[in-house]
Amino acid sequence: MENITTAQPEPVLTARAMREADRQTIEALGLPGRVLMETAGRGAAEVAVRMLGTVAGRTVVCLCGRGNNGGDGFVLARVLHAQGGHVHVVTLADVSAMSDDAAANYRLLEQLAEADPAKRLRLHRLTDLAELDRLPPADLYVDALLGTGLSSPLRSPIRELVLWLNERTAPVLAIDIPTGLDSDTGQVQGAAVAATRTVTMGALKVGLLLGEGPRLCGAIDVIEIGIPRYVLEQVARQPGCAWRATDALVRRWLPRRAHDAHKYSAGLALIVAGSREFTGAPVMAAMAAARIGAGYVLCACPSDVRPILATKLTEVALVGLPETERGGIKQEEAFDVLNDWLNRARALLVGPGLGRHPDTQRFIRVLLERTTLPTIIDADGLNALAGCSELIRQHAQGRWILTPHTGEFRRLAGDVDLTRRIEIVQQYAQAWNCVLLLKGMPSVVGWPDGTAWINATGNPALATAGTGDVLAGLCVGLMAQGLSPTQAAVCALHVGGAAADRYASHYGTASMMALDLLAHLPVILRERFDR
Repeated sequence: MENITTAQPEPVLTARAMREADRQTIEALGLPGRVLMETAGRGAAEVAVRMLGTVAGRTVVCLCGRGNNGGDGFVLARVLHAQGGHVHVVTLADVSAMSDDAAANYRLLEQLAEADPAKRLRLHRLTDLAELDRLPPADLYVDALLGTGLSSPLRSPIRELVLWLNERTAPVLAIDIPTGLDSDTGQVQGAAVAATRTVTMGALKVGLLLGEGPRLCGAIDVIEIGIPRYVLEQVARQPGCAWRATDALVRRWLPRRAHDAHKYSAGLALIVAGSREFTGAPVMAAMAAARIGAGYVLCACPSDVRPILATKLTEVALVGLPETERGGIKQEEAFDVLNDWLNRARALLVGPGLGRHPDTQRFIRVLLERTTLPTIIDADGLNALAGCSELIRQHAQGRWILTPHTGEFRRLAGDVDLTRRIEIVQQYAQAWNCVLLLKGMPSVVGWPDGTAWINATGNPALATAGTGDVLAGLCVGLMAQGLSPTQAAVCALHVGGAAADRYASHYGTASMMALDLLAHLPVILRERFDR
């Protein structure tokens, strides 16, 4: 039976949304902040125990701020001390300057330290950075300095503490988010802790997944601290927040063939792609559409290219499109060839390898104005739309998936600041009434209703030519089988990234080529996504 929890997407929150979730839980539901802090600190301590292996006799240094993040660190210190650890708690502020809940937990530590005859719990009020060098070498360092509230560059002495911590050789556990990392963008604010592992409270934070977050956070654990699911879902609707798909969710969305299916009922995918200069792109896109399950894949390419593709695509139908003397696609003659197929197809992909010939670009724009099919626009299809945002607004109508990388997106939207990628993707997906799949590591999907998704799979092996063509082919193959553009974009990214992850688990990431994804795709569909 499907696990209903894992089949739900994971919320990814901004700092503001997380504060609102805390507020609603404390004020509206009556769950005290002290209880949330205790649960958070104990959850962080469980992760610390796993990192240490054995707590008894091990040395832990906790660097704690004056806010609730520091309070979580105080709880963790108390738990590890109770399990026999030698715990040193370093603070910068007097207890009178701490938040109420943090101060209450610090006073508990003061009582324990005073009553501990073995002196395994020591509290250090740091007034001089030179005192750091008098701390014993630790088996684990805990960063509980600032949490998610940072929005400006680190100032002294926090900056010096971060630099000191990064010079230690023992593992570092960051609570909620590494100090110095912007929790909404993943940008480093002057300096940031490089954590071995990060334990984050209630839900993932955007900055853990974007920008420098993946490099600085290490492995991530999400601790459930008592915030109800419906509260997280409500605050996740705020701008800048997003979702992450799980394997179980994608498994539920992926199409399944009926027992009496035939090639046309399984979905006809029409791909308009290729040029004399770029013959590989249509091959990769067409093979991906077939591998993900489209029952019939037809590749329409310039007539001069058809003989070349015929030697590479034995299981994909081909039609040639008439060309002008200048080497572009003849507009009306091409429609004479395509019209019947456009009526029969269930999804359309336009762009991979088509080139930038002016005649071809005019043909692309007219094709997009005429078709009512669910359509993926990739590569040179996107280049044909540069400066044509009004055409997108008028004709996308929620049916189009645009798949730009950063450069292509800027050609479409202008010189936008992508520091806040989630909000930008949300803004343009809504303004253009399309599904916007902004490629990167990780890729981000925006739906026309403003919902955003951060892809949860994939690795640097994908940084190779042709993977975008494979992704576009996966999208059109899924839409040909009846998936909506919104679900197709999320599923194609997730499954394609999972195939890359499988490759990386067997081979070096730098060795992967785009077609290797298709070799691993059938296995990953069986291993991770078969119901």
